[in-house]
Amino acid sequence: MTNPSKQNHSVSRHGISKHIVIIGHGAIGLLWAHSLVTAGHQVTLLSHRDTLPDSRQQFITNDGKTVTNNLTFSHDFPEAVDLVLVTTKAYQVHSALSPHLKHISVPIILLHNGMGAVDSLAIDHKHQVVLATTTHGALKNNDTLTHTGLGNTIIGNYQNTDESVLQQWQQRLHHALASVEIHSNIKQPLLLKLAINCVINPLTAIHQCKNGELLNESFQPQIDKLTAELQQIISKLDDDWPHDEISLKKMIMAVAKATANNYSSMAQDVKYQRRTEIDFINGYLISKSHQLGINLIENNELVATLAAGS
Repeated sequence: MTNPSKQNHSVSRHGISKHIVIIGHGAIGLLWAHSLVTAGHQVTLLSHRDTLPDSRQQFITNDGKTVTNNLTFSHDFPEAVDLVLVTTKAYQVHSALSPHLKHISVPIILLHNGMGAVDSLAIDHKHQVVLATTTHGALKNNDTLTHTGLGNTIIGNYQNTDESVLQQWQQRLHHALASVEIHSNIKQPLLLKLAINCVINPLTAIHQCKNGELLNESFQPQIDKLTAELQQIISKLDDDWPHDEISLKKMIMAVAKATANNYSSMAQDVKYQRRTEIDFINGYLISKSHQLGINLIENNELVATLAAGS
């Protein structure tokens, strides 16, 4: 085990150390916290818990090394910050971020499952908002965070973020946890991640199975119906949507295969009787389908089945 690291303002490869506030210290929030601290940045993890977590946190890297980092947890939003990274559950974004919005003048990155959380925020012309999605895998167990799978993170401007600012943060974040890339139409990778989650998350949650079990032949008729509905609605939401039903299903099944031994976040939420993010995944597309006059029969049935079991 290495010696505990200390947060400081050392110079990193991409310039002076920055102060990043992370709202949400679940698995992905902690993964970014450990990665940013290791890269030489100052990190404050904002917590709503009455008792703050222990500052000494173990991090098991993707190549199996164990590191102990001193992480800063706080109930109070710091005065001087350079970036706000929100990694809560989608349904927590509003309550977690809204109390601080009027004080924030730096870029805000929303990194969560699903879509639609940003719509409930009282953002105005001054707010610089960036949307993001990631395929990194992480597992939290008490005070230990394990980086279970390498992935990539895609960021893109949602509102009022200069290209130069976006590029600077892309470089800093990439240096901390590769890879990070910018997408000029961030809605597109978000919709692809959403489509994948619309199939894998509810099916594994309902059947309490690992992602890889969805590769079984018995699941294919339902997955085909879901994919057809997803293709129908998403192609209406994005005029430049590059997929058809065949390629979309290939993407979904490729993720199920690549994460075959994992339990989805929704499967774990159901197992431990926690609220799921279904309203921001399948529910988001269902709300859009009402506006477009499209009937998503299979998606509605999944949402109803999960609701009945909760």
